[in-house]
Amino acid sequence: MVSINAVGKLFPGPSDMDRTLAEKLKTEGVIQTKFHGQIPTDGDLWSCGPLDNRTWRWTLHAFLPLDPLIAVGDWDVVLSHIAEWSSRFGNAPVEADFPWHDHATALRLDRLSRIALQMPTEQLMPLAARHATLLLEESFYSRHTNHGFDQALSLMLASLAFPHHPESGRWQQIGVARLDDEIRFAFTSEGVHVENSPAYHMGMISNLNRARRLLHAVGDQAVLLGFDKLFDQALRFLAWVTRPDRFVCYLGDSVSYRPNVPAELADLPGFAQVRYVATAGREGSAPSESFIVYQESGYAIYRSRWSPWERHTHIMMKCGFLSRYHRQDDDLNVLVHAHGEDWLIDSGLYNHNHDDPVRIYMRSARAHNVPFVPDAKVNRSSPGADFATLEPLSRDDFPYAVQGMTRMYAGMRMVRQLLIKDENNFRLVDKILSSKDKPCYWLFHVPVDKKISIGTNTCRVVGKQMSLVISASERLDCEVQRGFAGRFPSVTSVTVNQLEDSQVIVFGPATVEKVAFSFRFQSKE
Repeated sequence: MVSINAVGKLFPGPSDMDRTLAEKLKTEGVIQTKFHGQIPTDGDLWSCGPLDNRTWRWTLHAFLPLDPLIAVGDWDVVLSHIAEWSSRFGNAPVEADFPWHDHATALRLDRLSRIALQMPTEQLMPLAARHATLLLEESFYSRHTNHGFDQALSLMLASLAFPHHPESGRWQQIGVARLDDEIRFAFTSEGVHVENSPAYHMGMISNLNRARRLLHAVGDQAVLLGFDKLFDQALRFLAWVTRPDRFVCYLGDSVSYRPNVPAELADLPGFAQVRYVATAGREGSAPSESFIVYQESGYAIYRSRWSPWERHTHIMMKCGFLSRYHRQDDDLNVLVHAHGEDWLIDSGLYNHNHDDPVRIYMRSARAHNVPFVPDAKVNRSSPGADFATLEPLSRDDFPYAVQGMTRMYAGMRMVRQLLIKDENNFRLVDKILSSKDKPCYWLFHVPVDKKISIGTNTCRVVGKQMSLVISASERLDCEVQRGFAGRFPSVTSVTVNQLEDSQVIVFGPATVEKVAFSFRFQSKE
């Protein structure tokens, strides 16, 4: 059996919010959700809410609404709901997707295990064993995804919660082996999550912490040693991708996150760096460098300084395609936050409905600060180290320099150099290598609150206290468009299903092989 101390480390005590949500569900019959608002149960928890919405059905069958009740230990109510679910859905065919969704099944087993660890009972063992038996099947295992990661963790936790089951040793053995494989696949050797978004890296930090607790609980020190090294690297990357406003970069499938790492990770050196950026330099310690290139992972990040914290410049470039999951057409994308505000921005997530016109736009090259070729087919199905590369450059005139190459457009190679002189001056140099001359546009998305004036081969973006002047090396037409309805849309979303207008500066079209753009911050006049 797992000790009480181990249980306490696996499951922190209830928060005030847990108590509030549990009471609301018990007394008012209402589930309070982040993305679906208040859901009345009307006395039937398992039939409530928008059942035509896959995200809600996943939430329901993963037992997420039970979390507050589990946290406060209201076992009679919890067990009653579980018994009702088991009676109605326990014998449903697995092929029906729900309720035996691959990810929902793993998270549901997690909750059964949490209950059994905190309220020793054999009552849940038969239901838990059915879940574990299903998760052991290779055909059900979602290998090399965040689903597979959670499936591995759920088998490990079940082995601790139900140690008297004759198969519990096998659950643990397979769970640890799969976890080790999932970690090696999900993260590069640099400690960066491969699923194309800093927001998903941030989300995986909590999964890594769950994994670390379980590895401690099962006593697998050999795995833990290598795991902690990778975890420390993951924390350091999180510090670099946290912007001056202390939000994680809005790049790719991103929503609004501020890094918050639990104190139990204080023994990892990277913890102090995350504390530094999370507290705007009041606690922890800063990295010593101003520029870092994650060559394998496809990220380059510049910070003009770490101290004093206020109003420094943060520039980030992405060029890498290591996983199809959450892939957007954003190789060579560059984001800039400087002098206390956003300048070059990204589109965000919006939602996961691939048929939604806004979501289709969000994933496309039109939504990013990249060269855009309207007539070229885009490849999203061939991840690999040769598809996109990013490597540091040595330049006497630009102390911080990197070059990215992508084959994002079929039959073409694009090369972009990001050359940074200092906090107020940087350049982008683009080369388009193709056997066919196809017209190209260059897109730069900026917030809606900026005033933009256009001149010959140049434009001026006026902020609160500074201006950003963008100048092209070639003679290019320049225009500005705003909102979703135009020929070149520009909208952004940092909260799921919420949309805001932004603006896009469009240079082109042109068939030139090489063009450079100079970016210069200067005082607002």
